Amino acid sequence: MTFTRFAVLLVVARAFLAAGTTVLFDPATPATGPFPTDYLTVADPAQRTGLRVNLPQPDCSVPMTSCLEFAMLNELDGFSTRARATVRFSGPVDTSTLGEGIFFVAQKGGVPITVDQMVFDPSTNTAYAKPSSALEQGARYALIVTNAVKDAAGDPVVADPAFQACMADKSGDYCTAMAQALSASSTGTIIPVSTVGFVVAASIFTTMSTTAWIENARAALDAVPPAVTLLAPQSSFHIPDLARITLHEQTGDNPVQFTNISLPLPGALLAGLDRLVIGSFQSPNFLQGDSTIALNPTSEQVPAPPQQNQIYFNLLLPSAPKPANGYPVVIFGHGLGDSRFGGPTAVSATLARAGFATIAINAVGHGFGPLSTVTFTDTSGNSTTVPAGGRSVDLNADGTIGADEGCVLTFPMGYGTRDCFRQTVIDLMQLTRAISGIPDLDPGHIYYGGQSLGAMYGTIFTAVEPAVRAAVLNVGGGTEVDIARESPAYRGDSTQILALRTPPLLNAGKGYNEDYPLPAQPVRVVTVKGAMAIQDLFERLEWLGMIGDPMGFAPNLRSGARPVLVQFARADRTMPNPATTNLIRAAGLQASTWEYRHDLARAKDKNLPLDPHPYLVFFVSLDGSTIQLPGADGLAISLDAQQQIAGFFAADGAKVPDPNGLSAALLGIKVFQVPATLPEDLGF
Repeated sequence: MTFTRFAVLLVVARAFLAAGTTVLFDPATPATGPFPTDYLTVADPAQRTGLRVNLPQPDCSVPMTSCLEFAMLNELDGFSTRARATVRFSGPVDTSTLGEGIFFVAQKGGVPITVDQMVFDPSTNTAYAKPSSALEQGARYALIVTNAVKDAAGDPVVADPAFQACMADKSGDYCTAMAQALSASSTGTIIPVSTVGFVVAASIFTTMSTTAWIENARAALDAVPPAVTLLAPQSSFHIPDLARITLHEQTGDNPVQFTNISLPLPGALLAGLDRLVIGSFQSPNFLQGDSTIALNPTSEQVPAPPQQNQIYFNLLLPSAPKPANGYPVVIFGHGLGDSRFGGPTAVSATLARAGFATIAINAVGHGFGPLSTVTFTDTSGNSTTVPAGGRSVDLNADGTIGADEGCVLTFPMGYGTRDCFRQTVIDLMQLTRAISGIPDLDPGHIYYGGQSLGAMYGTIFTAVEPAVRAAVLNVGGGTEVDIARESPAYRGDSTQILALRTPPLLNAGKGYNEDYPLPAQPVRVVTVKGAMAIQDLFERLEWLGMIGDPMGFAPNLRSGARPVLVQFARADRTMPNPATTNLIRAAGLQASTWEYRHDLARAKDKNLPLDPHPYLVFFVSLDGSTIQLPGADGLAISLDAQQQIAGFFAADGAKVPDPNGLSAALLGIKVFQVPATLPEDLGF
């Protein structure tokens, strides 16, 4: 349990113990810590880490929503890969010194990991901090506190006698393990680290196995044949002959109600497409009746469930001659509130002109209700109506069916998109198997592209599915909690979660103020009443969600097993830039990231929308509202971004083309660039 290349001094000068502010040490109490800590785990051979979390339960004799959360946390096999450090002091400290004296260090490699988004609660003299980079899953780390932290008088903080006793007496397995871990070798040799001072408190902890469930469930696909079928009585529609496509969306359940929306069919933008083919395949359904997925011990296989879903797909084929082995195919993941008829169609023509077919499914909870249909009307006036394969459900029993209802869960617990993503990724993995049974496609050349929500679950899919040769993630990010707390578009979701708590946690009328900093900001001294309870909740929800969050899977992309291109927009009001930066860093994709500078584009054309988020899909989204295409500049920006994706896939991911083409000619400037630095601020 030795930390190589980085050793720490455990000797604490008696002079420091005589007076001064103490770093409190009580590993049995999470609020004191230092936390996280393996002291609050138990042995469990059914888990990959050999451990299971064992946090003290809150008082559940009174109504508390947190009881369910703590029970679920105690089923996990370790702590979050973005674990929030808790360090409590006996008195006030100089907050400007916290960043120098608190850090993480990995047992494997032993390189210090700095902290960020630091918060100090003066009511309890407690510091909180996130690691500046994502931690590896299933790994051992130490949280270190040194006397580089100074108290309010400017004196170094000192060790709690309980910590000194733990290290000296090695009383119990935890103290023995920590003493060994913080030594230069298993013999207990102590080496001073002058640059960070003396260690005055520490904990050791193990991170959870974030990818285990998906990996184990993937094996269950072998027991479920995809059983591809084409839609009857008609599955193929010749796109140049279509005059109109009308979605008859089921938006009500009690009573049943529908809303119609017509999709634009601009001939110039669809040039290169020949046919739309609709079919379906069978995929195992792991979702329970409440749209959640049960947790499983991480070392155990996940059996195939008895239930299966019929998953509809849209396949858009090029007009170019079919290669001998079939068309290479791009699986395209749509955004939140969209469907397989929206974003995937918007990019398909550009991909078709490069020789690629595009295939898409509805993510869990999308496409409106199961009674939804789609009508194809040709230029002669003939109409054909077929099932649309909607996957939305009236989960809150209010009689209406939202565009994404059943994907984002806010009650009875803030599950968010965790299980929506896990099931959707299972469906996408099954789709890669189904492609072998779909005529005209080359199963040896499968690529992935995803926009917004599709980039988020696409991160997970790309990280675990070896059939994907290369991927493009457009305006994605993580964690979901960070997105919900930073994005104006999703602030309502996080507000609803707080409002539905027992007791409610809203502390600003009908809204909330968690008094929390963005990355790379100074330490935030919390002054807002109720803010700490909100921060604590969001930390628990992020931890619980990591098994279905792109940040839990992004480190798997560091291996470079497949090329990945990231596209994002500066000052994105839907996917906040700091969340995108988090994902890029966690995946090690800085070298293959391109930024769309919407601020520069709007300086040239004020008619461009305020929010650049849907720039890849003609600045529109399919959410039940009227669809309106942008002007020439907006179209050029979208087509340039799409062409970069097509060129990247055409090069099998070996080359990232410069997308500055039509937009540069129209605007007179280059609005796409490789960012010199990744943005930490919102930009708006």
